[in-house]
Amino acid sequence: MSMPQNSSQTNLTDTDFEYNRLAQSAQLYLNNPVLMHQLCDRVYERLYADIKIQRERIGNSSTGRQ
Repeated sequence: MSMPQNSSQTNLTDTDFEYNRLAQSAQLYLNNPVLMHQLCDRVYERLYADIKIQRERIGNSSTGRQ
């Protein structure tokens, strides 16, 4: 007869594992003001770079339509 297994551990999917990993990372950042500040700075940099690229794209496409 086999031993019963803990279903919460045996039925974890890749999605569950990824969710748990992200939740742990989020908790680490929420509890550390320095990490949160670095994260916010990086997000701001990426958004700013994306806006710059979009503006360049819009400018290039509008000049070609004249």
